[in-house]
Amino acid sequence: MSITVKCFPCGPEAENTYLITDDVTGLQAVIDPGYYGEDIRSLIQDGNSLRYILLTHGHYDHFAAAEEYRNEFRDAVFAVPANEEYLLHGGRDNKWMALGRGTGICPESDIKLSEGDSITLGETVINVIETPGHTEGSICFCTDKELFSGDTLFRQAVGNPRLETGDRTALEDSIRGRLYSLDEELTVWPGHGPATTIGFEKKNNPVVPWIGPDAIAH
Repeated sequence: MSITVKCFPCGPEAENTYLITDDVTGLQAVIDPGYYGEDIRSLIQDGNSLRYILLTHGHYDHFAAAEEYRNEFRDAVFAVPANEEYLLHGGRDNKWMALGRGTGICPESDIKLSEGDSITLGETVINVIETPGHTEGSICFCTDKELFSGDTLFRQAVGNPRLETGDRTALEDSIRGRLYSLDEELTVWPGHGPATTIGFEKKNNPVVPWIGPDAIAH
């Protein structure tokens, strides 16, 4: 299984919107639809190739353009975290993030995703990992070679747990207990900033350092 990843760091707050394409079938998905423009539209092969619109968490900058995708690609399935109802339906933080550009309320979804769910995109299986902390319902999407971490894990940083529904202890538990246990070769595609790897973050993340039994080796 392999996919091609295109990153568009163009959404509100320089949010990364990702277009991923299954290399065997050409089927596509958008992850964190904060941005929609002609550059990303030109890479969507046709109206039938975009199968999914996937959201990692309920902050406005990550779903700001969801309605545009929904209106143009009506057959694409819009999937959101199951435990993110409060933020998806508004919330104080989303109202100020929208800053007059929208209501701060996410469009209605087709399906809700929880721990253990998986999505099949052609030959690619995308697994859902619940990673509460930045928000109570944050999830990540993991393939055999990539992790789309939303605002849970960044290169040498982590998502802010002081916003609504965030929790610092839960965030550290999610990163150390869930993400750092993944294959160190996984490429991490975060919601903001450059890509990294699980191995690099275990060795170099100053905010949530790895403290497992092999930490000295790192």
